Amino acid sequence: MPGAPARFFLFFLDIGHGGYRHRHMTAHTWELVLGISLLVNAVLGFGYRVYRLSKGGPMGDVVGQAILGVLLTGLGVAALAGAGWPRWPALIYGLLFGLVVMPVWTLAVLIPLPPEGVDYAFTTVYWVSLAAIAAAAIAL
Repeated sequence: MPGAPARFFLFFLDIGHGGYRHRHMTAHTWELVLGISLLVNAVLGFGYRVYRLSKGGPMGDVVGQAILGVLLTGLGVAALAGAGWPRWPALIYGLLFGLVVMPVWTLAVLIPLPPEGVDYAFTTVYWVSLAAIAAAAIAL
C-alpha cells in the first residue's frame, strides 16, 4: 500500500490536533528521556574510556570524559528535576557530538583500532543516546 508510512508518520505528528506532544508523550516523559539519556551517556562514555585505558588508551581521554561526564550528570539531574534550561545545552551537545564528533571519532579512532564487539556496542549505544538527547531536547 503506497504512502502508508507517510500517512502513519503524519498521523504520529497529528499537526492539527496538538501533535506528538499532545497525544503520545507528555513534557514530563520527555524530561525523563532527556535526563536518563544524559546520565547513560555520561556513565557509558566514562566506562568506555576506562576500558580503553586498560587496553593502552590515553589517560587524557579518561580525564576529558570525566569532565564531560560531570557536566552531563549535572544536566541530567537538572532535567530530571524539571528545570527547563538543560534542554538547550543538551541539544547543542547532542547535535555537535552526533553530527561532528562521533563521525570523526569513528573514522579516526574506531576503524583503525581494529574494533572488537565492545567497541561496536559502545559506538551504537552512544550514538543512539545522542539521538535520544537531541530528540528529547527538541520535543521539550
